[in-house]
Amino acid sequence: MNKMGINNNFNSKYDYFISFSNKDIEKVNEIVYIIENVYHAKCWFQAKDSKAEFIDTIMEGIENSRSFLVFISPDSANSYFVLNEINHAIEFKEQHDDYNVLPIFITPDIEYTDPVYKRIRFYLGRLNILFLDKMPSLDALVLKIFEQTDFEIDNEKLMDSLYHTSDSEAKRLKAQNEIMKDFSKDFFDDTVKQDSIILDVGCASGDYIISQLQERQYSSLLGIDLDPNQIDCANNLYGSEKNTFICCDVLSNDFDNVLSDYLEDRDSIGFDLIHISSMLLHTAEPVRILRILKRFLKRNGKLFIQDEDDGANLVYPNSKFFDLAFSIWADSKESGDRHCARKIPSYLAEAGYSRVKLAKCGVSNPGMSNEHKSALWDIYFNHYLWIAADKDENMFIHTDITNKLLEEYKTLYEEYKKQYDEGNIFIQLGFFFYIAQK
Repeated sequence: MNKMGINNNFNSKYDYFISFSNKDIEKVNEIVYIIENVYHAKCWFQAKDSKAEFIDTIMEGIENSRSFLVFISPDSANSYFVLNEINHAIEFKEQHDDYNVLPIFITPDIEYTDPVYKRIRFYLGRLNILFLDKMPSLDALVLKIFEQTDFEIDNEKLMDSLYHTSDSEAKRLKAQNEIMKDFSKDFFDDTVKQDSIILDVGCASGDYIISQLQERQYSSLLGIDLDPNQIDCANNLYGSEKNTFICCDVLSNDFDNVLSDYLEDRDSIGFDLIHISSMLLHTAEPVRILRILKRFLKRNGKLFIQDEDDGANLVYPNSKFFDLAFSIWADSKESGDRHCARKIPSYLAEAGYSRVKLAKCGVSNPGMSNEHKSALWDIYFNHYLWIAADKDENMFIHTDITNKLLEEYKTLYEEYKKQYDEGNIFIQLGFFFYIAQK
């Protein structure tokens, strides 16, 4: 349960009630995602908690929350429903001193005094107000929301999530995505066209494939993943008429129907591009998966496969520190086949692909910006990954042995991180990029 730092005298199931106009759903989704999935606060959010504007349900949501957040734009400022929600929250606050009402303006270049906000200014009175366009990042806005509403972050949950967006972490994650984007950018440039229909298998939250496509013209994208939480995240962040994300197992009976229906709706005989990134190393039947995908690839379509192979990891100077890191990774139950990438040509041949080439191998730190160098280090060697892993007794296959390696690793970490930051260590990670056709 989240620590709140206040002693409320009313019952509350939620940390925040989210009030907004449906026309602002995309921006509000991004902010609520950080609040809930990064910092583990609990929100009553109509986008997931109620599919209609039932007055009783909404009033209960307001009264069962510790704080009321209203996201202000010209649309919400003139929304009958939003104004009613604000009015009820203000009345509820008058009865409960610890209840917080916080307006957040999310539309840039419009002053609070603008006539468009005339009606809503009457309700907001002298409340503290936050402005998104005055914040350096969404994460900074969320942290300011927490400060204004006395929400205390649970640091243990934050560490365990391994995905938080403090200003420095947001930059690191952005740089890490950019590293992998740069690794295969040229091949997307050559392949993605305005009429391309694209399938991403193992899409996770959609971050990577969207980063590759957001600056390109394409017809449509279908993302498939086993994890329903990742698919929910992808749809919340990137779902649109153009981008569809569906939870499905490639090896299930449903998969054929999902892809066939998708292609039929677009009057297409197949996908122009099928993309798989760091997925085959986690599968028990890679050849079977590749055979299935081959049936849905156009005759002149391309299959992109990005995967990993520890055999192509190179460091200089060699040291026990890096040997420990690679050993710890290899013993993780989540690490998969650490020599998968070298096997992919034989998998493709067995699956019936006739045109296969290794397009690129290895990502290394020389020539990178400082942000990218830091992100490259964190992909494999981030100290906090091992701290979090140490808390989970089921993380490793050989728990006792690997936890001893982990303890030794942690004692060496700061020394080698310093040497790396000073430019005294060369690292290449074994990422492979293959292109295949029928």
